[in-house]
Amino acid sequence: MGAEHENRTFGKLLKKLRIEEAKIGLRAFASMINMKPSNLSNIETGRIAPPASSEAIKTICDSLGLSSNDPHREKLFDLAAKSKNRIPADVADAVKKQRGIPVLVRTVANKQLSEKKLRELAEYIKKFY
Repeated sequence: MGAEHENRTFGKLLKKLRIEEAKIGLRAFASMINMKPSNLSNIETGRIAPPASSEAIKTICDSLGLSSNDPHREKLFDLAAKSKNRIPADVADAVKKQRGIPVLVRTVANKQLSEKKLRELAEYIKKFY
């Protein structure tokens, strides 16, 4: 089992990124994101759920130094949502802001595209729009 398997929870990925990539201690990072160190520790160990708000997750990502196009940023949003069986907060925000997104989602759902095809579609959109 590779590193991908080891980081299947928000807390595990957050801890890995905080320690290995950003090289920030728990207390210092908790201060950066305006959180009690005990709460951060509990999130990282899975004793409490990750934050639900997109602002809190954005703050975490920004404090880790993750750029807006860093795949770890998207993964943190996805894992936070997965922990509570929710739609990722950044996706929910996008749906609220752009009225056409529900049409796109319904179209994709009706076509029953595979994950591979959805990724290809996303790459097409990134390339041409």
